[in-house]
Amino acid sequence: MNQKGFDKDQAKLVSKPLFAWIAFSNRCNLNCTHCQRPLLKRQGVLIPTDMSWEVFGKLESDVFPYLKRIQFGGNNFGEQLFAANWDRFFERISQFGLKITVVTNGTLLSSERIKRMVDAGVEFNFSLEGITAKSFETVRGYPFDKFLDIVRETCREKNRKAEKGSKVNLGFTASYDNIGEILDLLRMADQLGVDRVTIPHFIPWEESQRQQSLAVHKELANQIFRKAEQLGRELNLKVDLPRPFRTDNPQENADLPEEKSSKEIIPCYHPWQSVSINEKGDVTPCCAAGEILGNLARLNFAQIWGGFKYKKLRETVNSERPLRFCQNCPLRGIEVGSSESIALWNDEDILLAGIGHGRKVSSPVLYKVRNNISKTRWGRRLLPHVIEFYRRYWAFTAMYLWDNGLAVLQRTQLRLARFKNGFHP
Repeated sequence: MNQKGFDKDQAKLVSKPLFAWIAFSNRCNLNCTHCQRPLLKRQGVLIPTDMSWEVFGKLESDVFPYLKRIQFGGNNFGEQLFAANWDRFFERISQFGLKITVVTNGTLLSSERIKRMVDAGVEFNFSLEGITAKSFETVRGYPFDKFLDIVRETCREKNRKAEKGSKVNLGFTASYDNIGEILDLLRMADQLGVDRVTIPHFIPWEESQRQQSLAVHKELANQIFRKAEQLGRELNLKVDLPRPFRTDNPQENADLPEEKSSKEIIPCYHPWQSVSINEKGDVTPCCAAGEILGNLARLNFAQIWGGFKYKKLRETVNSERPLRFCQNCPLRGIEVGSSESIALWNDEDILLAGIGHGRKVSSPVLYKVRNNISKTRWGRRLLPHVIEFYRRYWAFTAMYLWDNGLAVLQRTQLRLARFKNGFHP
């Protein structure tokens, strides 16, 4: 995919998104210990919401007809099968003949739902963090044997109806506590008949979770991931693993690819090919960017997709000065919709972004300010509205003005330097 879908002469986009991340709900039936939901709830930022029929109707008329693939979940902190209208929404979406992926904890999958979703050729991405009753239930608080029964039933059903093309995958969030279970995870996946295992990094959201990040245990992580890669080949099992960390050991780094120059621009085609839409109808460029480009409760999709913010994003994303939220994005260079996008993150700045990279830094300034404000009664009431207002009306514009202001300042400084040196352009 290139950028020819954008007609610069007419300043109009002639292409439509081919892939979408969609969230129907930000609610969840579990309270997992590794999830950011408890923190967001304490701050008053996470307000339980399901997608309205009004927003769904706009998706049905303006988005779904153009898509080839759609993924439910992975772009918010909700369990999509917990949405009040999941079954009715899914029935109508199935009529479009799309390739559908569902990210789920699996606990709300009844036999009837499994059959219906397999008939639609759904790719199931089951999430887990442990393969023993103790490790799984400590994080999820749900009986491990029941979870396994649901995965087994789903695998049996997709094998019974192989012509439907349904797949069953496991997503295992790797942390210091569970990294020792990864090899047994692959053996279990092989026995269950799972098609793929994806192992992304655990990302800590509070300082107390720092030691759970594998960015703090690089050599151990590299060692386990190497063994997992070998075992995956032996089992003929597809396994997505994070890239190895660079360590202080030169011998370990010998087989790693050379780091790319910070000046090298890795092209991104998400603004032309994909879109992320949450339960409120907020439209963002992809699952990695939180900047709102429009809202379907207020505008139709064509107005957003061809609007000012998207136009500026497309003009800058592959330039030497992309907007701030696009700089160093882990989705750059990754095929749109690929399962690799999360599994391959190994950048410490990303993995430790929520708590601060340096060991002496307990939290980034903005996180500190937000946490302190949320501790007061008035702060808890006011903060959600301030954040919502900023994200919806000001974040993108402020970022655009700031980045362009810096560019003007740099050009002015360069001209002054040339003038002082006797060069007059």
